[in-house]
Amino acid sequence: MHWGRLQRNGHFGLKKGAFQILEKMPHKFVDSFIRKNCHKMIDEEIVTRLLQRGIVGVNLWNVKYRRRKLGIKKYLYGEIQKHKAWVRSRAVKAYGDKCELCGYAATFDVHHIVPKRDGGPYEINNLMIVCPNCHALITRNIFVVKSRKSIPNIRDKIITHLKTLYPNLG
Repeated sequence: MHWGRLQRNGHFGLKKGAFQILEKMPHKFVDSFIRKNCHKMIDEEIVTRLLQRGIVGVNLWNVKYRRRKLGIKKYLYGEIQKHKAWVRSRAVKAYGDKCELCGYAATFDVHHIVPKRDGGPYEINNLMIVCPNCHALITRNIFVVKSRKSIPNIRDKIITHLKTLYPNLG
């Protein structure tokens, strides 16, 4: 039953004369098609395939709506590793939730070692966990991180610099 339709119209039937394209779609076929192909195709490709199969009135909004109703998250071509939030959370699990350079643990950013503009991939081994201060230093090229192997050297430089500024620092 469609309770929203009951609230709008006062009955479960379609409103007479209204354009109810979503209600006229064959949900079983469309839903199974979306479930089967959502990890291989993006929404635009699903729309074109459904139109080729003769489903009238399918558009991008319909497919997105049905996918969300089915509880299917959108991952480009099913490659979950490219989903930014997933990659970021995996980097935090792999490298910890404190700055890899100074050890500050209150807040952290995720920094690309090879920048995206230079073709750096959005992968776990291209990310490092840094605090906002160290992130600013790296962004301004005060410290240059070329790979994950250079992180210990930069960490040593930062710690010796902090110890000269704050002699009581442990």
